[in-house]
Amino acid sequence: MDSKQSDRVMAFDALFTTNHIQMLKLLLSYMEPSVQGRLAVYIKFLELQHTLQLIREHPSVSIPPDSGLGRPEGGLVELLDEMIPFCSSAEQEKLQNIRNFYRNWENMQEMMQMLEMLQEISPELFSGGGMSGSEESNGQSGGTPDFLNMLSGLGGADMSQMMEAMQSMQGMFNNNNE
Repeated sequence: MDSKQSDRVMAFDALFTTNHIQMLKLLLSYMEPSVQGRLAVYIKFLELQHTLQLIREHPSVSIPPDSGLGRPEGGLVELLDEMIPFCSSAEQEKLQNIRNFYRNWENMQEMMQMLEMLQEISPELFSGGGMSGSEESNGQSGGTPDFLNMLSGLGGADMSQMMEAMQSMQGMFNNNNE
């Protein structure tokens, strides 16, 4: 656990406990093993009781931004990265999968925005109309450009197919600019 995670955990514990409860936590290790379990339950009960009272008295409990509990920079990927150390190996794998899916989704959205921008800049590429003879002689067929043919079948495509489509587009623009 890095210091940012530790700070947020400690800030949460400080907000929802009292000094007396903290003293009981210190006392716990000095008690006989036969008593430690019951004292631990009592400590958790006191914390729950304190939390309920705090929320009852202050229904809109706000966590100060400088407490370490304020909303951290970043989004879902950063949150998942922070949670992973607290998970079992099976849970870690699931979080990694969610993280990877989300990153791929973000990449897909960026590519779609790029396509929309390209369509605004050069609508003739997306019109499906014929291309000039010089483009046909460069190995491009008449009608819809190759990259649009590739994009049309991307309903269940993976990222490699999308990347191929983007590279095809980039190559086409490079040929048009020469």
